[in-house]
Amino acid sequence: MPERNSHAPDPEPAATAPLAYLFMIRVGPTYSMGDLAPECELLSRRFAGEFWSYGSYEADRQIGRIRLRVVKDASNVGILNFFSFARRVMRRARELQATHMQRIVVTSYDPFKGGLLALRVARRLHAAFVCEVNGVYGDRDNFAHVKAALWRTIRLLQMRLVGDYVLRRADAVRLLFVDQLANFVALPDATLVRHFFALTYTDRFYSAPEEKIIVAAGFPFMRKGVDVLVEAFVRLAPRYRDWKLVLIGHLIPTELRALGVEHAQILALPGVPQEELAKWVSRCAILALVSRSEAMGRVLLEGAAAGKCRIATRVDGIPTVVEHGVDGVLVEKNNVEELCAGLARLMDDEDLRRRFGVAGQLRVARDFSPERYLAHFSELVAATLEAKDHAIQ
Repeated sequence: MPERNSHAPDPEPAATAPLAYLFMIRVGPTYSMGDLAPECELLSRRFAGEFWSYGSYEADRQIGRIRLRVVKDASNVGILNFFSFARRVMRRARELQATHMQRIVVTSYDPFKGGLLALRVARRLHAAFVCEVNGVYGDRDNFAHVKAALWRTIRLLQMRLVGDYVLRRADAVRLLFVDQLANFVALPDATLVRHFFALTYTDRFYSAPEEKIIVAAGFPFMRKGVDVLVEAFVRLAPRYRDWKLVLIGHLIPTELRALGVEHAQILALPGVPQEELAKWVSRCAILALVSRSEAMGRVLLEGAAAGKCRIATRVDGIPTVVEHGVDGVLVEKNNVEELCAGLARLMDDEDLRRRFGVAGQLRVARDFSPERYLAHFSELVAATLEAKDHAIQ
């Protein structure tokens, strides 16, 4: 299996001619052009192409050399919106096919609905197909929020079947960490594989004086281990009466009430716009992500960009973005006692929090910037085209 997992390639200057024509598919929903426009701007430095998604608005805008196309949802039923989106995408693929354009690379953010659609587009265009994997789909804890054991098993089997079909037909696969496909899919030896981080807009997060606040952001509730974090904080709260825990995420207040938890030092908020999340992160002293399953954890990079110390679980891809004892603290998942000890250590030591925050901020600037992502992605596309050309010859 061709693979590169060494030092990141050096960032490259903007090219006068595009490296390739990208046909990017991102299964929605998207709620704001701000979700996608910065990625188009970044990729436009090296590529031409089009970026397709769907959501709560209609968009057709040229951003640099990338055309952003968003199809507005016409229904409250998600699968109907996807089929409507897929019809538009395939109509555009037929138009593009008539131009006989060369060096097209079709990309998908996932190996499921988006992957199936991208594979179909790639075949019509005789183009290379690059599939990203942004979850740990072979880990049962990825379905920790699904209460019925039978349904968890069905979901896992369903994702394995579709994921196997898509990924084994991809020319290249981008993973977040080395063992991400364990218990999920075995790729053919000929598949090109690269490991690098998901694009994160770290420039949207900023430092501010810390308050005695622990922030945790994410959804679903059980997969993110919010129940474990709450239990640990409730145990510590009597010793740290001037500290607060702020939980942010879709349905978090509802899930917390379902657990019967009401605490004067805990604030639960539904999902918020990224600008508001950035404000909370800038105010906090500690950012926590204690997931049961996590492919990477963008919020950990966002917290580091704001110069905040981080505590997280030692699962899946999290150790690729948090180094224990250097720029944060790692604990075992589902271990309330270890989490209590880690939190207490950070809550007691302002100098340690500052040291971890500075180290994380420096590392994000060096290793996880948008420019570094562009260098990785450009190398992946170039290698994919080279391998496809070689196979044709």
